[in-house]
Amino acid sequence: MTNGPSPSSLTGELQIEVFGADLDGRQFIEQTRPLTITRDGAIILLASKLAPESELIVRNPVTKEEAVARVVDLIRDAIFVHVYGIAFIDPSVNLWQVEFPEIQGKKTVIMECSGCHAVDAVLLSEIEMEILKSKQALRRHCECSNSSTIWKQSDRKVTERKATERRVSDRPRQISPIEKPTTRAPQERRREKRTAMKAPACIRCYGGEIVVECEDVSRGGFRFKSRNAYPAGMQIEAAVPYTKSSVNIFVTAQIVYQQELSGGFYRHGVAYVESIKEPDSKS
Repeated sequence: MTNGPSPSSLTGELQIEVFGADLDGRQFIEQTRPLTITRDGAIILLASKLAPESELIVRNPVTKEEAVARVVDLIRDAIFVHVYGIAFIDPSVNLWQVEFPEIQGKKTVIMECSGCHAVDAVLLSEIEMEILKSKQALRRHCECSNSSTIWKQSDRKVTERKATERRVSDRPRQISPIEKPTTRAPQERRREKRTAMKAPACIRCYGGEIVVECEDVSRGGFRFKSRNAYPAGMQIEAAVPYTKSSVNIFVTAQIVYQQELSGGFYRHGVAYVESIKEPDSKS
């Protein structure tokens, strides 16, 4: 017996709020409704145009709960509205607060990459199955170009490389929400909750400006990656979010730590100067 509404009864009346950045880097907030909901995502209507793999914050205004989601694919494109399939970064979140039917077992689908024509056995999640049914295709990571490509169902045999049974959400991701305690110690002193979200930021230092992409943001600062190495303790000015050819507000901030990564990149933790000056005593 269920003690909550069913997905089918809730979908038509559920309202959600979506926060993110569109194709031009402009921040937006939209109130919309899902066309379909699953345990691990939804198919939603938005007026904004989004890039595949971009990240959103989805909020349930009734429960005040939020979840970070990834744009899996554009399902339908119209003049004034766009239909997207989104998947939660953390599939264990329960944003909808509804009772779903028992999972009968995930389905393995034979799919072929439209780019290199490699064939894989792919274990699809619930939202991926919904997107595949709606579009007859699915965007997923492929080793041929080390990027997302369009995959379709196929009756060919799996290619010689080992068949992979993995979800689209299991692809290699650059965002790592959990770091070793030794590299995260300065950041963990923040009182504000961090939100993993890709958003452009502009850093002013050394007499110039550089645009970077945030990995997560909070009221007290943010984290970003760059090929430039900025030493801990260095004072900078930062605008988050940053929109090109628009009025941006720069505030004083400080690099609180630097971590060397593979591929010539460096991860930096940034704290706004006002946040650093806040007393550490508990009220």
